[in-house]
Amino acid sequence: MEREELLRRLEERLARGEIGEKTYLDIKARYDAMSEVRVQPDTPTSGEEDKEGGEDDRRTQGEVDAGEPSRGSPIPPIPPIPPVPGSPAVPRKSWNGDLGAMIERTIESAMEQVAANIEVAFANKEEARRRMDEVNRRIREAMGKVGPRIEDEGRTCVIRGSGTVPGGRHFKEFKCAGSGTVTGDLFADEAHIAGACQIEGGFVGKEFHASGRAEVAKDVEVEEFHVSGKANVGGDVRAEEVHVSGSASIGGGIVDAEEVVLSGVAHVGGSVKTEEFTSRGQFQIGGGIEAEDVEIRLAGPSRVPSIRAKDIEIRRSERNGELTVESIEGEEIYLEGTKAGLVRGESVHLGPYCSVHTVEADDLEVHETSTFKERHAPSHRA
Repeated sequence: MEREELLRRLEERLARGEIGEKTYLDIKARYDAMSEVRVQPDTPTSGEEDKEGGEDDRRTQGEVDAGEPSRGSPIPPIPPIPPVPGSPAVPRKSWNGDLGAMIERTIESAMEQVAANIEVAFANKEEARRRMDEVNRRIREAMGKVGPRIEDEGRTCVIRGSGTVPGGRHFKEFKCAGSGTVTGDLFADEAHIAGACQIEGGFVGKEFHASGRAEVAKDVEVEEFHVSGKANVGGDVRAEEVHVSGSASIGGGIVDAEEVVLSGVAHVGGSVKTEEFTSRGQFQIGGGIEAEDVEIRLAGPSRVPSIRAKDIEIRRSERNGELTVESIEGEEIYLEGTKAGLVRGESVHLGPYCSVHTVEADDLEVHETSTFKERHAPSHRA
């Protein structure tokens, strides 16, 4: 095997990551050391000399002036060249072939060591994972034994770890910092859910706070309803204040509210009835919005069948902010990024990127990027 071919194969294996740089340099150094030793040709006998150059050849073999030896006299052999210090003993013949075999053995040995290291690392990883799973299991088991703790003569209920509380009881304060279940309705002045809590009935109280994950199967009746985590309510939410900065899904509607503020994501199956409606997030409302004042900053696609209010202001806060609505009715109306079937008001301003089918207004202003198909005199507001 030629030197160039050997080095090429070594470089290919190095590029593929089959051998390391140290192994590559070690093999190359050995080959370079061996290449310095030249294989000596076998000493010819006196009868095999070149006829044309025999005289010169004989003189170069050490003939003396005193007399020329006969053709049949043997020529003393040239002593072998000693090996290079530190280099392995290599046979004089077929060095390239033996070196190739040595390279293969070295690479195979290196790969076996890599495979062994990978196997050990994998085994250690599995062992570490197994031990971590065991630790987590013991933690869950220990926390599960804690269960709900009822203190202050039954006025406070705290769940750390996991536990179940029977429904129908009234607490001054209910806290869930782990995984809890209430089998029925829950009554509490304040409820704070930082873990995961499932209430299989409804909730009645003054304040409801969910910074974790809360599931309420039926209605929620409170003064304040706050969600900074995630909350699912199967029925209506009756509250004076509704603040959603996380994610809320309400199967019914939001009723009897003074203020509704949405800065997260809200899905409401029914209608929203409040004095003030403010949104800085995204919403999907199935039954419409009824309020005195509506202020919306569109942070994404939102949808509602109808909006009825005195003052209505809808603006885009993002390029993809868009509201789809069937009808908008008010007195003072300013719109951006709105697709509507009907817009009815005393003063209507269609700002940028609006598309409206019918407009009924005394005063109408239309941005150059907005369009409408029909304009009528304002009709009596139902």
